[in-house]
Amino acid sequence: MKGEDNISFWILLLTSTIVGYWIFDETFNRYSDMITFLSIMIGFKITSLSILFDSPLKKTLYDRKIEKYGTELHRLKNFYKHSLIFEVVSVILLFVIPENIVTIEIYAYKITIGRYLIVLPILLGVVFCFYKVYYDLLHIFTHPTNN
Repeated sequence: MKGEDNISFWILLLTSTIVGYWIFDETFNRYSDMITFLSIMIGFKITSLSILFDSPLKKTLYDRKIEKYGTELHRLKNFYKHSLIFEVVSVILLFVIPENIVTIEIYAYKITIGRYLIVLPILLGVVFCFYKVYYDLLHIFTHPTNN
């Protein structure tokens, strides 16, 4: 993603990490469900990408020029790439980040930093990527194609 899309994505991840601290806690244990969800999203995006690859829309998208990306096909490719990389990295992070990284005690208040902090950013990041990819996909189906 480029420009405003990229800025919006990183702001979403940062704010959802902060908000996620109060929504989820260290007792969250649905990581296997999240990995399943991410695996389904990855498979769905790869399938839709393969359908688009074999579509006559490819030429139409390549011919439509836009700023920042060059063509609509390049923009859609960029969204797919960003989305798939984010989802694969998210799965890897869910496997390698320990339950509790560190516990900081400030006066009588304990702050535990661990894997649960990435739950909300992953969920909202996946929704954001899904929206960007499929908004473009639904938008391009209004373009006429030559069979």
